[in-house]
Amino acid sequence: MLFHTILVVVCASQSIARSIPHQIWARNTAENVILADCTNPSNLSDQSSEVTYYTGSPDSTPDDISTVTTGQHWNWSNKTTVGYFSDTGTKFTAVLNPTGHAGDYAGTGNNGYGNFTCWQTDSILVYTHNNRDCYVQYDCNHSGTPASITAASSSATAAAASATSASAASSGSSHLSVGAIVGLSIGVAAGAVLLAGLAAFFLWRHYHTKKANVAIPSALEKEKGPETGIPPQAPSPVNAIWQGPGVREMHIPTVYHELHNQDRPTEIYGEALRGELDATPGVLELHNHDLPPGYNHDTSPPETVNPGAYGAFKGPI
Repeated sequence: MLFHTILVVVCASQSIARSIPHQIWARNTAENVILADCTNPSNLSDQSSEVTYYTGSPDSTPDDISTVTTGQHWNWSNKTTVGYFSDTGTKFTAVLNPTGHAGDYAGTGNNGYGNFTCWQTDSILVYTHNNRDCYVQYDCNHSGTPASITAASSSATAAAASATSASAASSGSSHLSVGAIVGLSIGVAAGAVLLAGLAAFFLWRHYHTKKANVAIPSALEKEKGPETGIPPQAPSPVNAIWQGPGVREMHIPTVYHELHNQDRPTEIYGEALRGELDATPGVLELHNHDLPPGYNHDTSPPETVNPGAYGAFKGPI
């Protein structure tokens, strides 16, 4: 009889254990329940407030979530809030004080299995749910201080990082785009034009420098004359200009002239023919319009000159 009674009790206990979900059995002291406000970063009007359960420290992967409100944030302070977890049939009730500061004692909580101490915290991004970034407002636990919470990445940031990574991988594995090819072609063409311009400039400068170096010795040779020791000859004599009796004008001082006619010597010898007039009654005048603009002095003995050739002590008529 006693054996049958023990067997019935054991079977009944096993049946009760199977009928109760595993999640609502006694929790350990490391569990946490956080009260969070959530907002969609792409649509700020998409908001909600949630009660979130963790078997350990809060992180980006909650163990269960109970939505309190949608379309707006819930005012947690100075009221009682109940979160219902449909998967386990468990309710969490938080009774909070008026708003304080981060780290302050905020109230108490209970899930039907034990009491929690609730603390007000900084607004830290903990997890993402339904495209909303959820920021912790209160943490309820079994310890005497708030839990240490590590900030998670925003859904927008994660999506952007994922898109950037995918784009980088795609661009790295694919060929250059049309824009990149066009830009590369323009750069190569501009570089070729620049190099061609520089080459043309240096060739032009080299040509003109060489030409100038050749022209300078030629000009110096013209100024010095040929290397024969003979000074350069003056140009051919120009026609003398008659400016009156007794006047000679020489345009080129280095030009000498000779008289080839015997009747026209360079100097007049003899007392009868002088260059000066001593007697006052008569005035003699020497005409030289037929003479060239210079004299060639000859030191050889004079030849006999016929005075009549000049007529009355005058020069050639």
